[in-house]
Amino acid sequence: LNATSRRDVDGHIIGVVGIGQDITARIAQEQEYARVIETANAPIFGVDLDGKVTVWNKCAADVTSFTSAEVMGQHLVQQFISEDFRASVQEVLDLALKGEVTANFEFPIITKTGAKIQILLNATPRRDEYGHVLGVVGIGQDITGRLAQEQEYSKLIDTANAPIFGVDIGGNVTIWNKCAANI
Repeated sequence: LNATSRRDVDGHIIGVVGIGQDITARIAQEQEYARVIETANAPIFGVDLDGKVTVWNKCAADVTSFTSAEVMGQHLVQQFISEDFRASVQEVLDLALKGEVTANFEFPIITKTGAKIQILLNATPRRDEYGHVLGVVGIGQDITGRLAQEQEYSKLIDTANAPIFGVDIGGNVTIWNKCAANI
């Protein structure tokens, strides 16, 4: 609703003129977006221009054990990123705040128990209806299990009692285990 005073010829206020707009559809759409974010099977977070958490969905809470209430208003990088990754994560957020998207960025996030969970992140600027950047939205994927499997796979190959090697389509050696090196 927009309202302005109604005046007579002498400038005295004699009433109010109001102009309304039905925003029911917009509110319903915003509520639907909120439901999609909250129920997504990927950790989703948002930060404002100062890097403070404004969005923390259920999956982010499940992965980190921090509830939404515990993280809202906290500085994402300072509170939830290990010191050795703070500069690189801040750089990704700063790029998004300048309007640039970063895809497939890997970093550890610290859980409530102090464990580190490896996240693969896409960071995108969050904009208002005029295109001004309001913050960053990050959509992640917990890749901790995948990385552990890759390390186990590499360990098995490296300790095998038979020579194992791999070659890419260009003929470049990509895998060469200890047994192959001893031949």
